[in-house]
Amino acid sequence: MIDPIVQFLRRDVTRGVVGTILLKVGSGALAFALFSLAARTMTPDGFGIFATWLSVAQIAAVVGLVGQEALLVRFLNEYEVGDRPDLIKGLLLSSFRISAVAMLIAIAAVALVAHFRGDLWLLILAVSAYTAVSAGLMLGSQIARSLVSIIMGEGNREFFWRVFVVLFLLAMLFGHRQLDPAELIAAMTIAMSVGLVAQIIAIARALPDLRATAASSEASRWRSSALHFWLASILEVANQYFDVILVYWMLDPATAGIYFAASRLANIFAMLSAALYSFGARRLPSLYFSKNHREFERTLQLMAEVTALCVVAGLAMIWIGGPYLLNLFGPHFTAQHSVLIVLAIGTAIQAAGGPSAAILQLTGHERIYVPVVAANVALRLVGFLVLIPWLGVLGAAIAATVSLALTTVALNILCRRRTGVDPSVLVLLRFSALRRGRYAVRGADSAE
Repeated sequence: MIDPIVQFLRRDVTRGVVGTILLKVGSGALAFALFSLAARTMTPDGFGIFATWLSVAQIAAVVGLVGQEALLVRFLNEYEVGDRPDLIKGLLLSSFRISAVAMLIAIAAVALVAHFRGDLWLLILAVSAYTAVSAGLMLGSQIARSLVSIIMGEGNREFFWRVFVVLFLLAMLFGHRQLDPAELIAAMTIAMSVGLVAQIIAIARALPDLRATAASSEASRWRSSALHFWLASILEVANQYFDVILVYWMLDPATAGIYFAASRLANIFAMLSAALYSFGARRLPSLYFSKNHREFERTLQLMAEVTALCVVAGLAMIWIGGPYLLNLFGPHFTAQHSVLIVLAIGTAIQAAGGPSAAILQLTGHERIYVPVVAANVALRLVGFLVLIPWLGVLGAAIAATVSLALTTVALNILCRRRTGVDPSVLVLLRFSALRRGRYAVRGADSAE
């Protein structure tokens, strides 16, 4: 019993997946600590306003990147395998120029909306700065993950800066200091800026000396892919953050804060999906473009094994410990355990579906991915409009879970049909059946 587990943990892919998941779990724990402490150091309405503007900033950052962060993942691996430094240089220069201009437009739009709403200039400035730095980290993490390491990419994007913010919030809590949304967003921006600088330095050291290399371009390919990546990224971030904005708009700031807290806890499974995407985005494209099909399938199988274990453990933790976790945000959050369970079921199904979205996008099938995610957003929006007036915040959770489950099934079907790969945990049943078949054949041979 112990030997198979030891062998499983010694596999290089297993260590990579587990390490990435641990990084995501650590960043998720820090995010949980950050948001729970924020709820404790703010009024209920203040926390709801903070959560809503944070969601707006995240959406604006993705809109401003115009798909360049996903484009880099898609083509950097291809050009690295194909030994094309000229195209690497051209891609980096093009992405930086496009994203810089688009980000200025997105930030200006957010600032104008905040100004017409009558928000204070300090909040407008904080949200604008946070949007810019968050976009920089998104773009830098994709480059760092491909050229340096997952720790440099994801660690600086989601882990290290949160340590400083959590310490800041602890100091505010013990000092009985009540924060407003602008102060906390400003503190987060400053901490994230340190991580962005570290990423820039690491990327500059990891890049080959391209000064003497003439930049080449495949502009038509880049534009076509970037458009689909951009639409997909907008729809994905809308799935994560637009819910909070809608709850804020349809109900009230305090309820938006409650929904935000429950959705962040349910994101334990979304963290698993993000970890699988981070690991897959670094390993799978090179295996795919080098046509190493055996190692490609082996990697997916081991990813499915780790996913299955994490999903079971995560659901048990949410079911049993959910009220205690919600209570860390404040006593009035505890009554929403049913909302947390419903949201967790949806994100667990998504995690069990595996990195189907990543496989479709990174293997050249990004066009089919966009309509599916768009349908998910539309279905969720309809569900919100129908169920929130009837069931309140629980209706929002039900709509989110149903749309997420249907999208996961659709993406897995498309992934199997377009790539011949089953990325979900169901692939383990096929491998188990194959093993039983082999044992049966061996048993028959021995009997003969």
